[in-house]
Order: sequence, then C-alpha cells, then structure tokens
Amino acid sequence: MTLNEVLAPIHDELEVFKEKFKGQLTSKVKLVDTIARYVVRSRGKHLRPALVLLCGKMCGGEVTERSYRAAITIELIHTATLVHDDVVDGADMRRGMPSINAIWKNKMAVLMGDYLLANALISIVDIKSFDAMMLLSMATKRASQGELMQIDKSRKLDIDEETYLQMVGDKTGALIAAACELGGITTTEKEDDRAALRSFGEAIGVAFQIKDDLFDYEGHQIVIGKTKGRDLKEHKITLPLIHAFSNAPRGESKKILRMIKNDVSRDDIKKIIQFTDDHGGLAYAKQRLADYSNQALGCLDRFKDSDAKEGLKKFVQFNKERNK
Repeated sequence: MTLNEVLAPIHDELEVFKEKFKGQLTSKVKLVDTIARYVVRSRGKHLRPALVLLCGKMCGGEVTERSYRAAITIELIHTATLVHDDVVDGADMRRGMPSINAIWKNKMAVLMGDYLLANALISIVDIKSFDAMMLLSMATKRASQGELMQIDKSRKLDIDEETYLQMVGDKTGALIAAACELGGITTTEKEDDRAALRSFGEAIGVAFQIKDDLFDYEGHQIVIGKTKGRDLKEHKITLPLIHAFSNAPRGESKKILRMIKNDVSRDDIKKIIQFTDDHGGLAYAKQRLADYSNQALGCLDRFKDSDAKEGLKKFVQFNKERNK
C-alpha cells in the first residue's frame, strides 16, 4: 500500500491545501517569513490535513472552504508542537533536515512555535464553529498533557499498559481524532457521523503510535530515518517492553530497567531488544496494532461507499505496512 493510493481521492484538494497553507504562513517580517518558508519546505506527508479532507469528503461529498481552514489549523498546531518538541528534546534533525532550533537556536524556535500557534488561532476563527474551536482546544491540551506525562514516565520508568494507552491517546491520538472529526464538522450536521469519525481517529492514532514504537525495535535508520533504540536511549518505555516486563521474571526485568536508567550502549540495546522479543513484547505490540486497526475500520461501516471512504480504509492498511 502506497501513500499515493491512500491520497488519490483528494489529490487535487491536497494541492489546493498546500497553497493555502503556504499563504497562511506568509509574514511581512523578513526573518519570520524566511523560517516559515523553511517550515513549508520541510513539512512531511500532511497526513493530518489529509484525514480532515478525506473525512470531510466522505461525509459531505466534496471538500468545503471550511474543510480547508480546518486542515490548515490542524497542520499549524501539529507543526508548532513538533517545533517545540525539538527544542525540548534537543533534536538537531527533523525528517532528514536540520531542525529550526539547530539553525536559528532555541529562542527563535520557541517563538516560531508560538507564531504557528497564533496562526492556528486565527484559522480556527475562520471555521466559524464553536464546536471546532472547543475540539481543537481540547485536542491541543491533551497533546501537551501526553507529552508531559511521557517526560514524567521517562524519569520514573514506572509505566503500565493502561497508562501507556492513556498517554499515547493524548500525545498522538488527540490531534488525529480532532482531524477526523473536524472533517465531519465542516461538511455534515450529523452528530453520529462526527462521533464515528472521532472514534476512528482515536483508534488509528493509537495504532499509528504503536507502529512508531515498533520501529525502535525493528527499524533500519537508512529506511526510516530513525536510529534503532532511540526511544530506549531517551528512557522511553513503550508497549513492546511494557508487555515483556509483565511476562519476564522479576529479576530479569530489574536488570533491563537498570540498563535503561543509565546511558544505553549499542550492546545494551541489542540485549533489550532480544529480551523484549523473547518475552513476547514484539508479537503482542503487533497484535495490538492489528486490534486498533480493525477497530478503526469498524468505525467506517456506517458510511456509504465512496472513494474517500476507500482512501480512509487504505490509510489504515498503509499505517500497518509503512516503513517510516
């Protein structure tokens, strides 16, 4: 499954979105405009805006101007969180390109993140929907809450599966669920349809994060741009390891935890990955990925068949198969 197949139903609409997004970031302040152009150039696949447009088209038959505003808003919020995350993490690269903080330093990166959020606030108003404003406000709050919880858990290293699912539901699922529901808000008045889209987004959001977590154990840097074991080096305990801890002898688990608390070496990473696999962590995470993917697909059953619905179903499959 390729991303082009997923996005085929909204190919033209995505091109319109990209132009509108670029226009939203234009500034009369030269430095801000320079950084904004860099942001546009270095953006990824626009998956969240694509979900807005696909969901909107599935519900209403066509993409409206309000759908474009919603897509721009969700991308602005997502981009702002990434800019701030890079400062917090001290990251020098983002999707194979130098991060904003690496080029313009932390102060400018933080202020640029604020500028993006301010632009998002303006864009929210243009949607002219109190429901949309409340939804985006809550999603942004949840995303921040999830990031803070992850930092706290990386210090304490005391996380179980229930806490993990709450954390990733906030950190990743909230904005994806908001993107899907926003598509519905901009094209339909049917509350049941909006609720189904929200549930679809929550489920695919968790599935998306589980897939990302698996890359830490199975990824290859050349393919995905992510060093295997990076999460472990940052003291992040994710679903595969959480499940392995629940199955392994206590003494063995404590030994692995001691490794993670210290500076993890390459040899340590190999041992931790082997430990995780030996105690069923990788197999379990893959099963949970399948479970959440199937849950997401079930949320689409109520909608009539269309190219947009097929695109959303393909998105679920794409996430399961993607290598980056």
